[in-house]
Amino acid sequence: MTGIAKSKKVAIVRCERTEESCPGTSCLTSFSERKHTFKDYDENAQLVGFFSCGACPGRRIFRLIRNLKEETGIDVIHVASCILKETPFPKCLHKKDIIKSIQNMGVEVVLGSDAKWEKEIELKKKEGKLEDYESIDELLDGAGHW
Repeated sequence: MTGIAKSKKVAIVRCERTEESCPGTSCLTSFSERKHTFKDYDENAQLVGFFSCGACPGRRIFRLIRNLKEETGIDVIHVASCILKETPFPKCLHKKDIIKSIQNMGVEVVLGSDAKWEKEIELKKKEGKLEDYESIDELLDGAGHW
């Protein structure tokens, strides 16, 4: 298969509580238009899953990722902005555990799924609270919850 790029198989995990008010439009549009955290995927990348965490504390993560691995050979999972952001969504107390669970199953994790996460990062940088969101645990630890 020399010279042939492997098509990435991508999924998005979202917060179950936000399903009541969010149809997933911005996540799905960002993927289909290859914007934001999806900008580096080529046209061969496939969205093979869009699912919720299963409610606190992310109780469906293991089963769904296991199924995605068996059925699709999933390469990467994007953790949706609704799990990561501090406002206006319900704050996720389990985001760090959800991320670690995905990584422990051998699947790459990308933080964010649309412009909302990028705006959150820029806001934190302007406030001087964040240099590099991947190396700072403040957002992932759920600082300031409840």
